[in-house]
Amino acid sequence: MVICMIDVTDIDIVINKCFAAMTTSSMEKMDTQEADKIAALFLVAQMKLSFIIENVEMLARGAKNEITRLEGEKYFEYKNSNLDKKITENMMSSYLAKDADIMKARQEHAKYESELKKWNYLLSTLKDGHYYFKNNSKNKIWSE
Repeated sequence: MVICMIDVTDIDIVINKCFAAMTTSSMEKMDTQEADKIAALFLVAQMKLSFIIENVEMLARGAKNEITRLEGEKYFEYKNSNLDKKITENMMSSYLAKDADIMKARQEHAKYESELKKWNYLLSTLKDGHYYFKNNSKNKIWSE
């Protein structure tokens, strides 16, 4: 099975066209054929954005797995280097929480999670925009 890959390099251009169309529609009349074309443009933007979301989601999961890996590594590193001391789980948690590598990994994960939320919000907005233009393309007279 061959999957056709969509070129997502122009996602910013497509999204900007969607926003421009939404701005224009709020200020002037638009015929039904134009509204139908714009509804299709919103679908194109959603499809392209889904590939970006897939990529960012994988990066976020990878970053989360890296946190788990680092915590395990640092746990045994600290445990083995302090065999003569009794270390409580609270002490270990504090050690792991302030470790620079783990803090950096958590920051990276937070960045991807934030980016993922942004793209999902934009996807939702594009979906609403598609419905808006699709519904308006069914009207004979728009904005009169």
